Amino acid sequence: MDLKLNKKIKLIKKRLTETLPGWESQKKMAVMSINTVTRLAFYPPSNAKLAAVAIILFEQENQLKFFLTRRTSNVDHHKGEISFPGGAKDGKESFKETSLRESREEIGINIDLELIGKLTPLYAPVSGFLIHPYVWYSSKRPSTIINEDEVESIHDINLDELQDNNTLSTKDVKIKGINIAVPSFEFDSCTSWGATAMILSELKDSIG
Repeated sequence: MDLKLNKKIKLIKKRLTETLPGWESQKKMAVMSINTVTRLAFYPPSNAKLAAVAIILFEQENQLKFFLTRRTSNVDHHKGEISFPGGAKDGKESFKETSLRESREEIGINIDLELIGKLTPLYAPVSGFLIHPYVWYSSKRPSTIINEDEVESIHDINLDELQDNNTLSTKDVKIKGINIAVPSFEFDSCTSWGATAMILSELKDSIG
């Protein structure tokens, strides 16, 4: 591994063990303006559905990258949107196990990954899921196989793109029949908004 990347991974791992910025970071990318009323929408109810996602950092060409996927129109929630590999918690499995299982099922990850931390759970009021993000690491790009029922495409995103403030943008999204400019991350190969962007915002602020 490149020495600089080794130091960067160690620093990311250290920062993810410290106090996370949580909602203060997440709310920056919320699709609605946050006030005392709209904030209530993001408090998870007692019957919230449980889910986990995997943020898989990997080394490629002396750079750190991570996967985003575009969901197909066949899935139940967030059709056609950019997301992390992830999904609903199954039975008694842990959230950590959910994130790994969904990574296998959706994009065919079949190598051992190193868990380097987790982020603050986020409730997505549109789908009713309380999402638990786990951050994993691989010293090389894992081979991937798309589950065509759930994933339309895989995007390798350079971590430097996330950390570049020029990536911050807005995207016109139709919500309840009205076009709204929502906060987004405009990467080279895709644009992320909504719950995924809120999770990415905390990742960005956590790793500095």
